[in-house]
Amino acid sequence: MKHLFCLLSLLFAQVVLAVNPIKEYVDTPANSKFRYEEVQIETADGYALQSWTIYPDDANRLNRTLILAYSDAGNMSYWLRQGIEIVNQGYTVVMFDYRGFGASDAFEMEEDMLYYDEFAIDLQAVVAYAKEKFNTKIGVWALSMGTISAVITHNVQPYDYLIADGFVVDPKIIIERLYHFLEKEIHLPPGANAYDKALTRLTLPVLFIVGDRDGLTTMQDSHRVKPLNPKSEVVAYKGGHLQGFQAMTKTYHGEGYIDAINAFYTKTFEK
Repeated sequence: MKHLFCLLSLLFAQVVLAVNPIKEYVDTPANSKFRYEEVQIETADGYALQSWTIYPDDANRLNRTLILAYSDAGNMSYWLRQGIEIVNQGYTVVMFDYRGFGASDAFEMEEDMLYYDEFAIDLQAVVAYAKEKFNTKIGVWALSMGTISAVITHNVQPYDYLIADGFVVDPKIIIERLYHFLEKEIHLPPGANAYDKALTRLTLPVLFIVGDRDGLTTMQDSHRVKPLNPKSEVVAYKGGHLQGFQAMTKTYHGEGYIDAINAFYTKTFEK
C-alpha cells in the first residue's frame, strides 16, 4: 500500500516535474479585487521576465513580501489562485515567469530536462528587484523544482527566508526516482553537479512543507536539510507532491498552509 501511495504521488508529479512551458495565461490578477503591477524584469544575461506584483488591501497589509518560484510547468497564472489567497491574508506576492514561460522572453528548451540552470538567473533578478522595491523581509515561496533555483539563488542574491514546498535535496535522486517508478528518463543541466555545494550554504530559515505520501520529494529529504538552520521547521500534511494547499484547506482555500507560513514568520522574525 505504501508503494502504491508513492506511485500515485509520482504519477501526479510527472505533470509538474519536467520542463513544460505554456505561453497562454489561464487567469490574470485583473480578475481579482487587488491592485497589481505588471513589470518586465531584466536578467543579468539580458532576458525580460514578465511579472505581476499583487498588493493586499491597506487595512490588511502585513508588510511581508513573498516571491513565487513555481515548478517547471505551465506558467505563473496556474498558481494565481493560491497567490491571491496569500495576498488576501496581507502579503505582497511577486509572481514571475521564467524565460520561455508565459509572456517572458523566448528560450529554447527540451522537455526531457528537469530544469535549466538559467532559471536560477531569472530568480536572482526577481529577488534583486524585490529587495530594491520593498523595505521588508524578502521570502521565496518555492515549489518543487523551484526549490533548486531558490537554493542556487541564495548563494548569489541572498534573501531572508524560504518556504519550500516539495524540497529537492538532490536533483540526481529525483532523476533516479522518476526512472524507478515511471521508467521516464529526464536529464539534468551542467550546474546540477554543483548543487550539493550550494545546498551546504543554505543557512537561512526554511519552512519545509511536505506530503506524508510524497514519493518524489520526501519528508526524509526535508529533514536532512532542516539542521542547517536552527529556526527551520518541517510541516507535514496528508497527501502527495504539491498537494499541501488543498490538503491543508480549512474554512478558506489553503488556510492551514497560510497559517503555517504565518506562524513560521512570526516565530522567526517577530519573537
